[in-house]
Amino acid sequence: MVNYGRSGGCVTCRERRVKCDEAKPKCRACHRLRLQCGGYKTKYANLKFKDQSHKFHSQSVMVRSATKPTQEYSLRPLSEPDSAVPFYLHHYARMGRDMSSARGFYEVLIPIYCSQQQDSALSLAVSAVASQVLSLWRHDNSPRPQVAYAQAVQCLRRTLQDSREWGSAATILAVLSLQLFETIAAIYGLRSSTQIHHNGAVSSLPLARAGDNNEILSAYTRQFILHSEICSAIRQGRQLQTVASSWIRDNGLFTVPDNPSAALDAIGVSVARLQAQLKLEVQSGYVTLSREALSEYIAKTRQVDQQLLTWTQCVPDHWQPLRLTNGWSIDSSIPVYQSTCEIYPSCQIATIWNLWRIQRILIIKMKLSLLDAQGELECDSMPSNLQGVAELQPIFQELVDGVCYSVPFYLGNLRKPLSIADFTDSTILFPSSHVLGHNVNWNKQFSYHPQVAVEEHRRHIIAQGPWHVMSPLSRLLTFHSEEYGPPMKTLFRPGQYEWIRDQFLRVTTLLHILPADANTYSGCGSVSESFDPRDLDTMAENHASRVRQGATFMSGP
Repeated sequence: MVNYGRSGGCVTCRERRVKCDEAKPKCRACHRLRLQCGGYKTKYANLKFKDQSHKFHSQSVMVRSATKPTQEYSLRPLSEPDSAVPFYLHHYARMGRDMSSARGFYEVLIPIYCSQQQDSALSLAVSAVASQVLSLWRHDNSPRPQVAYAQAVQCLRRTLQDSREWGSAATILAVLSLQLFETIAAIYGLRSSTQIHHNGAVSSLPLARAGDNNEILSAYTRQFILHSEICSAIRQGRQLQTVASSWIRDNGLFTVPDNPSAALDAIGVSVARLQAQLKLEVQSGYVTLSREALSEYIAKTRQVDQQLLTWTQCVPDHWQPLRLTNGWSIDSSIPVYQSTCEIYPSCQIATIWNLWRIQRILIIKMKLSLLDAQGELECDSMPSNLQGVAELQPIFQELVDGVCYSVPFYLGNLRKPLSIADFTDSTILFPSSHVLGHNVNWNKQFSYHPQVAVEEHRRHIIAQGPWHVMSPLSRLLTFHSEEYGPPMKTLFRPGQYEWIRDQFLRVTTLLHILPADANTYSGCGSVSESFDPRDLDTMAENHASRVRQGATFMSGP
């Protein structure tokens, strides 16, 4: 639960220095005198969470979950009486988050949420997503999330009737929260995600303004809109929307300083534009591609690839993955690829690295397309083309290896569909937990005793890990099966595709996202064990394609 300060009268009554009855949404005094009620503000207090795990699992242990004492937010009552909102904010918006790796949504959600009235659009949108998330953890089919979603949409429509709210950080976060709700529903429904909320957020960029109290929070919110648009453009192989391109041209992408994620997004703009251009060329069969244009494309791919390589030299030292091998006594219950895994300070940082890897793989794919085009223009260049492919293959394999090495960090030895009880299950192991307490640089990310830091680190991986790794794994399966462009399946190491396939199906088992083909699947073990090996590849690729359709507007690779 959240502790919040004692509220006073409305702003208007305070200014008039008269007694306020504190009626909601408007006090009676203002209503009687036909005055504009200024709403309610509360005293500042530290944001504190009280563990309510006993509501979900009788054997839960108490977890210290107070925020850092330096964080002070203006608070007000929760928008619903149960534990969905604090569960959601604690495990997704607070744990594993750091402003240095912020993309701009979860990291600013708590302070902006706490500045809103409980019947605001943002409060209702957060309530809808929280109810949806907790319902998934409880494995129930409660209609409450859909009811809360409908209420949030209605409230947002009323809010948008006031033009002063169009560019506020709270309104934009409400829109982004509703898009997240739609994304989760689409993934679990194995359908394409609608983009009405995403488009609404993008269209708000020209209207975005500094927040009421904190310009930095608003800057991060705008950053997340751009991040989501860049990621979705790359997923769909399209150009950025005109509104986003115009914003970047006129205002620049770096609305937040010293943020490696924002710096990677800036490179992602070039990746998206180059990919969309070459996709059109591939579909047209390079009929109109001249030697000069080919040379220009080759130069662009080299330039973007060099920018991606330079990015790795600018990230903080503690962001660098720590590679563990059998010498670290990795528990045998944790599946690893080539007896190796890499661990990171948080899921967020690991996913930023995987986004970097996917962007480099996309550049390799573009280079392969250009080699094909070069072969069409110069019939005698086949030996040089083969040499080019041979040079790209080890780079590709190294990048795919990196994604595979990150899987144990995200998943540990998890195998069964996730439930609330997993947060207190001592048999669930992660390769990073025993390292965290001994790494000085990583402990700078926490203000707690090392043992508490280890426990929080473990809980945030259980909550977020499968979601974070689902996208890069599905992306690799897509690279293997894509029909347009050069075939990339020959670039994988022997057996690597099968390992990736099984880990993706393992993730969807954990999240209880069953394949459309799995009508008879019991859900008690691994999906891959329930199918004929001859049908497994097709089923996995179809499943990955459906999941990616739902995740089109999700943050990440």
